[in-house]
Amino acid sequence: MKVILSGGGSGEDVRELDEKFASLLNLSKPLLYIPIAIDNIKHPYPSCLKWLKSTFDVLGVSLYEMWTEEDLYKSKELSPEIFSGIYIGGGNTPYLLKKLKETGCWEFLKKAMEMDIPIYGGSAGAIIFSKTIIHSLYADKNWVEIRDLTGMDVLSGYEIAVHYNQNIEERLIGISKKNKTEKIIALTERNGLYVTSSEIVLLGKEPAIIFTNGKMRNLPIGATLPKLV
Repeated sequence: MKVILSGGGSGEDVRELDEKFASLLNLSKPLLYIPIAIDNIKHPYPSCLKWLKSTFDVLGVSLYEMWTEEDLYKSKELSPEIFSGIYIGGGNTPYLLKKLKETGCWEFLKKAMEMDIPIYGGSAGAIIFSKTIIHSLYADKNWVEIRDLTGMDVLSGYEIAVHYNQNIEERLIGISKKNKTEKIIALTERNGLYVTSSEIVLLGKEPAIIFTNGKMRNLPIGATLPKLV
């Protein structure tokens, strides 16, 4: 398993994450881009692909394939090994989770992880790899009314909060105090996690925050976390 989870930044703020992801890719194969979480009216998919290319062209990537909603059904027929990696963009987390699960792409992503195909999740694309997507609901409307909020749980028990800043600090303290078994990793727009089968490593430009039992502590850049289970 090779999964990068970004707190939602772009450009120089997540340069270390982008470079790490690019270094894992087999550049002879296309990078699969799944942008469906974003508002396609405000941000048309072709413009999203243009942004992705501007990010990774300079890192040596030249082959791309983009899947929108209808394309996700291809996941039932294709093997993840035809791609160098998979990039899942941000937007509305409940919508993203529902579409991935109802099209069969959820199982496709599981196979990709089993095959060590690198996956990059940004913002909503990161939260779906958490234990649940519960921490997306303070910002994302669940207008698709998805009830099963279970994520991929690649962090083996940790929940993820993204776009972290001090405005949501008290909310996360309260949640972790109320649910004493919950452990939350709060990612800013300037950091992210590199997750393998054996460890979780923080990459980026500033510490993340871990909330447990109503308390908070810094997770420094380069620090590793053990899997909880």
